[in-house]
Amino acid sequence: MNDQDIMTDELQILMDEIESQRDPDDNEIQAYARTLNRIQADEDAINARYTNEVAKLDANHAKMLKGVENRRKAIEWKWGEMVRCAIFAKLKGKKQQFIDTLFGRVGFRKTPAKVKRIYRSGFDMATALAWAKANCPDAVNTKETQSITINALPEDCPQIWVENVESEQKFYWKPNKKGKNDEQAKE
Repeated sequence: MNDQDIMTDELQILMDEIESQRDPDDNEIQAYARTLNRIQADEDAINARYTNEVAKLDANHAKMLKGVENRRKAIEWKWGEMVRCAIFAKLKGKKQQFIDTLFGRVGFRKTPAKVKRIYRSGFDMATALAWAKANCPDAVNTKETQSITINALPEDCPQIWVENVESEQKFYWKPNKKGKNDEQAKE
């Protein structure tokens, strides 16, 4: 038997099943329409069930992530500052700004100083946009909607104020790659 004969046999089985569900009073057109309606109803039911299951999964996923985040906050609350101080004390006077542990790397990263521009009290992007159109058209960004590039505004713009953010050391923890803990534990 070749592939064409197998497909013909499969189609005949489907046709026999459709014929068995056919209302004896229907002609071919009505039988065709009724069968397509049943198929569409089955498809709609499957899609509705899928949507319902995805919604349940999304809710469960969000709940599980919230639990993980709460555990992370609890650990930070209990040990975070103590560990930061201990790491800082161990690294004091050393050029190296991190310590490798069995479970990952902990240390400090230096963030560069930067200038942050903030809207003054009582002003927002709309008022700054109106001022920029009149006084600094190069700062107006007109891709799809009009907006401004706040960093392109001059420092004398009355709608913004400039805040210098100092350089700071940020504590971080970088976990080891999966399987690396097992290799280090064996050594």
